Amino acid sequence: MLQSSREERRAAERSDSTSSSSREVLERLLETPGPYPSLVLPPAGYWGDTGEDRRNSQCGPEAIPSPEPVYYRHHFLGQEHTNFTGWDEALGPVLLSLKHESNDEQTRVLLRMRTGTLQTVIPSTNTPPITVAKAVCADLSLSSLEPVLAPRASRLIAAYDEHSIVRHYKFGVLLQKMGQTTEEELFSNRGASPAFEEFLSCLGSRINLKYHKGYRGGLDTQFGQTGDEAVYQVHKGAEIIFHVSTLLPFTDNDPQQLQRKRHIGNDIVAIVFQEKNTPFSPDMIASHFLHAFIIVQAIEPNTPNTRYKVSITARDDVPMFGPPLPNPPVFIKGPDLREFLLDKLIAAESACYKAHKFAQLELRTRSSLLESLVTELKEKSREFVGAEEFTSETPKSESGPGSRFIDTVRKALIARVRSQEVKKHEQDTPPQINGNPVSRSSTFGKKSSPSSPVSSPDIHTQRLNSRVSESDCSSLNSVELENNDSDTGLESMSSSENSKPCTLCLDPVADLSQEVTRLKCDKLHLLRQNVTCQREIKRLREKELALQSEIATASREILRLRELLKDYNTDASNI
Repeated sequence: MLQSSREERRAAERSDSTSSSSREVLERLLETPGPYPSLVLPPAGYWGDTGEDRRNSQCGPEAIPSPEPVYYRHHFLGQEHTNFTGWDEALGPVLLSLKHESNDEQTRVLLRMRTGTLQTVIPSTNTPPITVAKAVCADLSLSSLEPVLAPRASRLIAAYDEHSIVRHYKFGVLLQKMGQTTEEELFSNRGASPAFEEFLSCLGSRINLKYHKGYRGGLDTQFGQTGDEAVYQVHKGAEIIFHVSTLLPFTDNDPQQLQRKRHIGNDIVAIVFQEKNTPFSPDMIASHFLHAFIIVQAIEPNTPNTRYKVSITARDDVPMFGPPLPNPPVFIKGPDLREFLLDKLIAAESACYKAHKFAQLELRTRSSLLESLVTELKEKSREFVGAEEFTSETPKSESGPGSRFIDTVRKALIARVRSQEVKKHEQDTPPQINGNPVSRSSTFGKKSSPSSPVSSPDIHTQRLNSRVSESDCSSLNSVELENNDSDTGLESMSSSENSKPCTLCLDPVADLSQEVTRLKCDKLHLLRQNVTCQREIKRLREKELALQSEIATASREILRLRELLKDYNTDASNI
């Protein structure tokens, strides 16, 4: 802890020394006759792009292409494909999606890991999924993959892929007047010049925060503590709000203007508007969050020939981002300028997320979400098909996981087939008395002879046994039990209990058959209660998973707010 505070103090001291040296460079530059460059890079830490001579421009690392968040939705969702989950000892949770393209004889592969998502297309073969995963990422060492068989699993996977899609943006806008070389001077500009007002009208519409119902970007829309107005724009389905320095409250006797820096200093990308030809250095502003600046210099403002010169600068670990600047990087006032600036701002923020500071936060978030998704998919798959399909160590039992969906359907089908066979056997085989076949009309249509009491209990027992076996086999099918009680022989059992005992039931064999029938009925009742309990347990388990997901989301939000508070306190202490 002490070492980290020392490192932060040293970093602040280096930042202050660098800022003072950059200020000296800018002041010496301003002592010379103009024109001046709109962007002056510090000795280290930033790259720049002026668009005029790319060979001499100090450009950052090239951006590494990654799959679009909607790739799974466009190429997998709603189409036949397979998903697999696994756990690697070194890389953690793994989620693999495979889709066979019948027309091209190719297979689309989408491999998700906590370090990122890999996408490729390979020739269609009978290669096992685990071999495909290891071919896409050679660092994988997992030994098996489990198929995802849960319903609506594709929706959960698509939601995970699209969690990184941002629909709300906030950007800072600073006014730099001629000769201003310090952060305090930039944040202390009170009134907006006509050239600045003209430029703000190009960015978006002026809104009254009190009546604003859209994205507010941390601005106060109830009590007016962050000013009365702001600049707002909707661009390609995304809401954008600008933290304009001159529209934020000005605090007397505060040279640092912390109320303004609290918003603009916590943005990731900012625009620096130069109303006249004057140089800007990115290390003029001390902030842990600001990683990219777009410098816009007005040329002949408030005239029919108004133009704007654009330059780009960002920290070294921020990759290049488009759209590219034209040569020369000068835009005429109009919709083309607005389109370019908005696209450039959004691309700049997406590129800044790949910087080391934000990449670590994104890695933790992605790891947590992927682990939760893989765990949820495994649980739902096991609930759907039965746990013994995945783990052979779990013993089967009538009241355990083995009596779930697939087992219930299988046993119900077996019971139905057996029931049909028993009925067919009764129709085809005539009743027998003492081993001699007797016609049904002579047996049941007439009164029994004196010898019939000896053989009648056999007939009664045979009929009861056939009904009991049919009830036992079909009792596992809760749907048939609820809708068709007559198939289980319950009507005959209830009627026999209400009626007076006959001479046929006095035989010990008949009494034993009735006892067996009663026990079977009790078993059927217990099975019904078991099915009801399993449904209640499943409902409670789903509720538990939902609550765990909400708790995890709340914990991540608390951690994020703590990080922001820590960085804010650090910025305040540095200032």
